[in-house]
Amino acid sequence: VDGQQGFFVFGLYRDLAAAKGACVHGLIVARHGRVVSEGWFAPFRPGVWHVTHSLCKSFTGTAVGLAVEEGFFGLDDKVSEYFPEYCTLLTGRRTRAITVRHLLTMCSGITFNEMGEALERDWVRAIFESEIAFEPGTKFVYNSMNSYLLSALVKKTTGQGLVEFLTPRIFEPLGFGPVGWEKCPCGIEKGGWGMYLDPEDM
Repeated sequence: VDGQQGFFVFGLYRDLAAAKGACVHGLIVARHGRVVSEGWFAPFRPGVWHVTHSLCKSFTGTAVGLAVEEGFFGLDDKVSEYFPEYCTLLTGRRTRAITVRHLLTMCSGITFNEMGEALERDWVRAIFESEIAFEPGTKFVYNSMNSYLLSALVKKTTGQGLVEFLTPRIFEPLGFGPVGWEKCPCGIEKGGWGMYLDPEDM
């Protein structure tokens, strides 16, 4: 970073520190693949886990891509075929039509959402029993349970949860520190939220 850029970055830190209500934890500036500046605002410091919120969906999508590449399932596979224990004679056509691609693109039509998680132990069952609001693939409706079902699919087909599956493929090769991911009552990573990382690993 040259003098002019350094002065700008210093000014940015100063302004963030003075900004009322900004609640900035830290700032990492990367340029050309290298960290060129890093600053933290008390009580935060380097190496402290931060919740990723929906950023973790990128890690879920990466796990799905790797699982597809390794032949565990395909993008256009019907998800219901991997969970026959949740399908009955009453399972609707729309539910059976949901594909991996529909979950990735948030166009499955699933109506069970995070609000319902507090009332259910088995979230996969709740998804399969929920109403499907529209023909899968016809409309985008953001719902983190799409990502959760992808997490469940990765675990069902690979025998590994997301953290275990991604550790030798992504986290270890890239030098990540510890990774935490909250799980549902059935022991499946939430997929769409609940992941904790060091900000530099993000």
